[in-house]
Amino acid sequence: MPTEAFPIKRCILRASREAAWAPIAVVILHSLAGKLFGHEPYVDPVMHFLGGFAIAFFFYRLFTLPFELFSTPSRLTLNLLAFGLACTAALFWEFGEFFTDQWFGTHMQRGLDNTMRDLLLGTSGAVVYLALKRLRTVPID
Repeated sequence: MPTEAFPIKRCILRASREAAWAPIAVVILHSLAGKLFGHEPYVDPVMHFLGGFAIAFFFYRLFTLPFELFSTPSRLTLNLLAFGLACTAALFWEFGEFFTDQWFGTHMQRGLDNTMRDLLLGTSGAVVYLALKRLRTVPID
């Protein structure tokens, strides 16, 4: 059996184990906490913040794994990628909520204020993750 030039299965398993666990955990926690306590007014905002934090972690960690697809980017590039992709994920999450409301008659979005709050919290979560990551790596004299 010939060996793969690039073992994609191994890379997916490693990315799942080392990076994807965080956003998956937030989705599961959101579902469980929403059932127990209701989504509004507390669970949904906290989960959007944690989602932004987790997805920034996911992308930052993903781009630091040695997959042979790309070299490890600079810290600035990692921060920009993690922030930009976390914001993109938050935006597409809101698109998903909108289309689910339209097509299936759910009521996830409760208006523009709710949507903008969710986007702001997702973005804030990403910023907090990256700030904490930066503070942790800055040497203290």
